[in-house]
Amino acid sequence: MSLALRPAALGARPALAALGVLPLLLLYLLLFPPNARAGERHAVGDVTVGPGEVSPGVSSLAGDVEVLGAVEGDVSSGAGDIFVYGPVAGDVKASFGDVDVSAPVGGDVEAGFGDVYVNSRVAGDVDVERGNVQLGPRARIGGTLQSGSGRIVPHPDAYVEGGTVAGMVPGGEEDHEALGLLQIRGWLGGLLFAALSALAAVLAPRPLAAAARRVGEAPLWSLAVGVGSVPAALVLAVLLLVSGIGIPVLLLLAPAYLFLVFFGGVVAAFFIGRRLVMATGRYEAGNAFAAVVGALVIAGAFLVPYGGLISYALVLLGTGGALLALLSRLRPRRAYRPASYEAYVRERRGGPGAR
Repeated sequence: MSLALRPAALGARPALAALGVLPLLLLYLLLFPPNARAGERHAVGDVTVGPGEVSPGVSSLAGDVEVLGAVEGDVSSGAGDIFVYGPVAGDVKASFGDVDVSAPVGGDVEAGFGDVYVNSRVAGDVDVERGNVQLGPRARIGGTLQSGSGRIVPHPDAYVEGGTVAGMVPGGEEDHEALGLLQIRGWLGGLLFAALSALAAVLAPRPLAAAARRVGEAPLWSLAVGVGSVPAALVLAVLLLVSGIGIPVLLLLAPAYLFLVFFGGVVAAFFIGRRLVMATGRYEAGNAFAAVVGALVIAGAFLVPYGGLISYALVLLGTGGALLALLSRLRPRRAYRPASYEAYVRERRGGPGAR
């Protein structure tokens, strides 16, 4: 299986290329205008609030955030470190990255996966799920300090008004039961997805196989089309909402796109399951069994760190494969024309050289 984009496929489908590239370009222009200020939302890249600047809020999906000036709202980063060297009036949140708080924070400080260092005033709580917490001599926490699975290293001069809680969630047995209930619901959702995948493999084997085949032939192109369908759907939804007559159309297209994304998840499950089944030598296993295996793999990925992102990427990969398969069927086939009259006569008679 080749992971390279095929130039022939790109050249043969200019409309499909526009579908995948133009929405991404539009989204890039919306998120990265030429004179973007630090207060605007960034999709990818580092963001800095310079000394003397006042920003209404800072957010980066993938990149570090450094505050040297002042922020009137929240500061957040999806995948990147946060450095607070100027006052922040709102919350400071990092999903995957370290947090350094060396200036006053008016809200809470939250970190999913990363270490936190506090050496200033935090009016709210400090909540760290996976990482260590270190308090400096000037740390003053007005709320509760909680660390899920890391260590808390306090300074003798630090002060925590709301107390310190160690462990994933406070409260004892009820919270553990609630956590177990969430895990059961997650597995029930995975089993339901596996059952629906098996049903789709039985009821629609040909569209499922065609989409999975497109994923295997051009995986990177399928992923690009699947990712590009998200901003394309958002832009189309906004345009339909702005125009009054487009609202009824939006009511039809929204569930259609959601069904397409769900079918993309089934395609990804079938694609993964078939390869796992073939790798084990069970060539006689049916499509339904392969779809169940792949669906359980995708559902189980949510239980590991970063697994959710991987699962979403696989779903978009299958969505792109489904779109490629659909557009290939909608493309009109070129009518066959014989090279000459003699070739036409030979074909009609069925003689040598007939097609």
